[in-house]
Amino acid sequence: MIKALLKLLVILVIGILIYNYFLGTPQEKKGVEKIVKEFKDFGGSVADLLKSEKEKFDKGKYDDALSKIGNTLKDLKESLKGQGEAYSNDINDLLEKKEQLSDELEKMEKNAKDSGVDTSKVKEQLRSLLEETQRLLSEMESGK
Repeated sequence: MIKALLKLLVILVIGILIYNYFLGTPQEKKGVEKIVKEFKDFGGSVADLLKSEKEKFDKGKYDDALSKIGNTLKDLKESLKGQGEAYSNDINDLLEKKEQLSDELEKMEKNAKDSGVDTSKVKEQLRSLLEETQRLLSEMESGK
């Protein structure tokens, strides 16, 4: 329902812009030209953002984050040896998620084209992994 309304709204706005451009007053035509120019500038900004994210992705931006999380979890696991296995399963689960995410990143890097790479899914998974790690650390600290 909302999707249909948004489509209708977009069609309506485009229709008004076309009408004003061809049949509007000189002032309305200037307004349409200004809107089109701003839209082009916005499109260029979005393209620049996608290019910079792709460059960061290619340089291993997310690899560093994953390796830091992995190192933290491994250190945590080592420090818990001999103190019981209460959190061992949680740490192993997080390490497994980290490995899956690393594999997915590796696949994305191999399949990356010159066009923009959608990293939103990877960012969300990284954020989720980090939140789970922080939650586990908080639980561990409160349990001590």
